[in-house]
Amino acid sequence: MGQVLGRVTGGHDAPRGPDVSHRVRVPSDWLHEGLLIEIELPRHLRCAACDGGGCDTCERSGALTVRGRGEPAEIVEVRLPQRGPDSATDSRPVVIRIPELGGLPAAGEDLPRGNLLLGVVVAAEPDANVRPLEKPPAVVIAPVPARRSLAPVAPRRSRVVPVVALLVLLWVALLVWLRLSGLA
Repeated sequence: MGQVLGRVTGGHDAPRGPDVSHRVRVPSDWLHEGLLIEIELPRHLRCAACDGGGCDTCERSGALTVRGRGEPAEIVEVRLPQRGPDSATDSRPVVIRIPELGGLPAAGEDLPRGNLLLGVVVAAEPDANVRPLEKPPAVVIAPVPARRSLAPVAPRRSRVVPVVALLVLLWVALLVWLRLSGLA
């Protein structure tokens, strides 16, 4: 069991590309419900080592490029952690660590990408690049269709009994014919 836990907890210290951070705003009810959301990531993300201030990891730019200029935008699906009903007043961001969606390793290195540290902040409206993928089912109250007639409906007769009786009658007739013709 120690080996399994070692793999789960030890993976964040393994060599990889640089970590990046990104912050999105979502309504508080999305966090309360724990919705699955879709985020379109920008091409440049803030360096997590210096929080955008500039360091050796990001070559003093404060940001890291996570895809080439002509490549399509990366779409990330994340389930938000559920927060309690009092989360509407809680302004602290939730940080979700998503492995292998961070910065690219240095050229020539065969390492996985770094982590994406996704900060989720409560706001009145979601960011333009954030969409919910599932909504809680809406309660729909449909009117009950009215019956056309209040007269009692006559029960349908079963068709199985006459069909079985006909088959038995044909079988008996076949046996009698075989007996009389001398074939049986």
